[in-house]
Amino acid sequence: MRSFDPSVVDSPEIHRLLVGGVAPRPIALVSSLDRTGTSNLSPFSFFNAFGVNPAVICFSPAYSGKTGKPKHTMLNILETRECTVSIVTYEMVHQISLASAPYERGIDEFTKSGLTKLPSIKVAPPGVAESPFIMETRLLEHVDFGKGPGSANLMICEVVLIHVDELVLTAQGGIDPLAIDQVARLGGPYYTRAKRGVFALPQPGKPLVGIDRLPEEIRSSPILTGKHLAQLATLEMLPTESIDDDRTLERRHLAAREWLEQGNVDRAWKALVGE
Repeated sequence: MRSFDPSVVDSPEIHRLLVGGVAPRPIALVSSLDRTGTSNLSPFSFFNAFGVNPAVICFSPAYSGKTGKPKHTMLNILETRECTVSIVTYEMVHQISLASAPYERGIDEFTKSGLTKLPSIKVAPPGVAESPFIMETRLLEHVDFGKGPGSANLMICEVVLIHVDELVLTAQGGIDPLAIDQVARLGGPYYTRAKRGVFALPQPGKPLVGIDRLPEEIRSSPILTGKHLAQLATLEMLPTESIDDDRTLERRHLAAREWLEQGNVDRAWKALVGE
């Protein structure tokens, strides 16, 4: 592996590495107002949620990598301490690209992008009506890490109201990942569409077997990878059957691998023990 030391490597190269390696990232489409009430709308992919009590999100309108100047979003929120964050869907991506262009301060990106203002209830900045998930937020804290080109600053915001389109809500009250059809940011000009890659994993609520407790024959398999071992170890207890099969290790492990690739852990274990 090659190593890159941010203290000696140029910032643009570190930026390319970070945005390409720390990905995909959700996109915060942030709406803010300046003191005169002029709207600003801009997307930021240095963004995520960080708690629910209180509900906290954070995003970074980093200083311009070319000029070192602060983003208009940052200046507006420091003036008014309010913003909305709308989630970006696949149908919105081309309009988001328009909103991200470096316009002069005072230019309304809602107008440039053709996106629609949705009046907020608890804060002044509007949300984006085309988004199925909008958060009204107030600034809790601004953390500045320096004022050079590309320097980070964090806008830590409390979510005071959430608006969700009923079409993306599940019966249990969650968000349907296929219905919401979010877009995430990669490096350079690349994005990814979340619903095209949706899959489920178990969410353990109890201690699991773990790879260390698998039989040695399985742990040292030349056929089963770490992913396969983890699938086999995602149980609360090991199967009680002992391995009793005339088939060679290779044939049993190849059969197990085939079942695991289909997500069928039970059949994989039966292949391993010879049932």
